[in-house]
Amino acid sequence: MKTLQEVLLFLHQKWKIKVKHFSQSKEKKFEIDKNKYKRTIDFPFDKIRPQEMLSWLDYSSQGWIILSSDLTIKFINKKALSLVRFIKYKDIIGKAINDINELEVLRNKILYSRKKNFPISLDFTIAGEPIWAKIIRGSKKSYLIMLESKLSIESIKKRQNQLINDVSHELKTPLTSLILIGDRLEEVISKKDRYLVKRLKKESKRLRKMVEETLELSKLESSESFNKNKKISISDLVMESWQTLKPLAEKKDIKINLLIPTKYFISADIENLKRAFINILDNAIRYSPANEEIQIEIFKRDSSVVMRVRDKGIGLEENEFNDIFSRFYRGDPSRTKFKKSGSGLGLSITKKIINNNKGFIKAFNHKDGGAIIETIFPCLNTDL
Repeated sequence: MKTLQEVLLFLHQKWKIKVKHFSQSKEKKFEIDKNKYKRTIDFPFDKIRPQEMLSWLDYSSQGWIILSSDLTIKFINKKALSLVRFIKYKDIIGKAINDINELEVLRNKILYSRKKNFPISLDFTIAGEPIWAKIIRGSKKSYLIMLESKLSIESIKKRQNQLINDVSHELKTPLTSLILIGDRLEEVISKKDRYLVKRLKKESKRLRKMVEETLELSKLESSESFNKNKKISISDLVMESWQTLKPLAEKKDIKINLLIPTKYFISADIENLKRAFINILDNAIRYSPANEEIQIEIFKRDSSVVMRVRDKGIGLEENEFNDIFSRFYRGDPSRTKFKKSGSGLGLSITKKIINNNKGFIKAFNHKDGGAIIETIFPCLNTDL
């Protein structure tokens, strides 16, 4: 059995080893920090031209304005230009800050900052938009002003949606007029030029559809068009959607192969979800060759119900798996014999509807050929 003195000596030796390791690790960390600092100091700042530095600032997401000692604007980047509601540099460069109505409020703060050696921040508004500004004094009484919008992401999104709605509504009337003018021209124009009128009408109808779908997508994003969710059999909704498209499928002699072992129920906005299913099935018909079948499989996976729609076309490129749900994406024309007359918004609308119904959608290729669009929803118990 060891004596107390031997135990204390043993513990002391252990402590010395730990202290030595700790000291070595601190020295190593200090060397790393010193080298990192040295690399920063070694950066050739003297070789960067001022014009190059200013060009970098032009791409900043923050507004930058540089003033000379007499408060004349010597530099303004693109972001600051948009915040102060100016379009061209020549309209603002060389002017005194108090000559710019939108920036006049900053002048007194700048004069006050001359007595201080620290940055000054303030809030003000430009055309109703809240702006945050920071004024930093430089050498030789020059000044740097940083500007940022204080609008929240939600407010910006609302403004964007409002702009889309306003523009779309304004476009609908003239496009309808163009179609009516085309109808009238078709009756009076010579036969050899009639194809031009038909092309005018076709493009006008395509643009009108694009405007209508843009409006619809805007409403979906703001959830204005959604009704109260109801319990629905997903297979029943698929069959209703197919009946709507049956005449289109019969033109190509395309049949449906429905694989449903039992009924599964989901909670959804029925009218909107039916529109999404119609878009998915229409897409499958469009890309399937004639005399083929579209396979629709509905099954349960854990606590979710899955619907798979497979066409017998040539499938998707790997980069298209996500792209087909992007706005205005119209895909490779070689995938179909149909001329592209759609707006490129159908599957974007579909994705938004499905997401708003707590669902998920994705696209991939079948191992034996053809593309698959798969939708997944939370499954309700059949006794609800």
